[in-house]
Amino acid sequence: MRHIVYNAKSELAAFVFEGYRDKDTSLIAYREMPGNWVGRIGRGVESSFRRTRLGLYPDAGTRSQLRGIAATDVVLFFAMENLNNIASVAKYMPARTRHVFLWNPVARIKRDLDHSRRQLDKLKQIVDTVHTFDQHDAATYGLQFTPQPYRHVTASADADIWQAFYFSGVDKGRLGLLLELKAAIAQLGMVPQFHVVADKGKDYAPQLQAHLQARWIPYARNLLESQHAECLVEIVQEHQSGATLRSMEALFLQKKIITNRASAREDAFFDPDRVLVVERVDAAEIGAFMRRPFKPVDPALLAPHEIHAWVRRVAPLSHRAGR
Repeated sequence: MRHIVYNAKSELAAFVFEGYRDKDTSLIAYREMPGNWVGRIGRGVESSFRRTRLGLYPDAGTRSQLRGIAATDVVLFFAMENLNNIASVAKYMPARTRHVFLWNPVARIKRDLDHSRRQLDKLKQIVDTVHTFDQHDAATYGLQFTPQPYRHVTASADADIWQAFYFSGVDKGRLGLLLELKAAIAQLGMVPQFHVVADKGKDYAPQLQAHLQARWIPYARNLLESQHAECLVEIVQEHQSGATLRSMEALFLQKKIITNRASAREDAFFDPDRVLVVERVDAAEIGAFMRRPFKPVDPALLAPHEIHAWVRRVAPLSHRAGR
């Protein structure tokens, strides 16, 4: 049997596993952050004694589910990247084969990369394989490269195009490039919809504040906006090489995409009629790209990312690693 332990508060995880059915797999929705300070203290104490079950954290219901996992079962931690949480949960499960999929670049886990390396070394002592969607992180930290997962999305009954281009995300140093792109799109007489969330604690000049939002939009709304856009926009941070969820949306929703990710040319699903890699913003280049007919995505290209096939590949039942 396979068990997927995922962060119950992750909107994206809930989306990916919506409608997920597999007779060999159970889903365990796990609340990462306790609801009160007593629970948070319990989590800290529990994670400090990694071989002793203190019964403080996680909650009793989750502990009961974890104890029901057999030693020969396979466990996949998904959308969980806090080492203390994984350590606290892992000691309550007998399963000897464990995997974790990091859904963020290592730099997002902790800004101190030396600290991140130490955390990853500890994580490797708890699980058999640490998977990442980022090729750079895989090579740098000795992780297993695994492409992003996604799921099939029912086509919108309303196929109208609301905007030519769509982007949603936190600034994280990307606002300058996004504004350049926005200006180039305006030159083409096209309409962009960029939802850029301000970095927490950062002071912005008044002229920049007009381009920023205070909070995220729910993923359901984000998905709707993507469905009604002609072209999606993917702007990654420095050193990030893996395809983001925006690339998956473009693939599964049959959309064009503009990206600054140079490694996009190496993606198995890359096609210059669907993907424009920009090293510098050029309105003429963007205009020519948008005029090219869209080439539908071959369904075979979706297969490695489709969540059912993805889970079977990342956490196979045919291989039991001893601990």
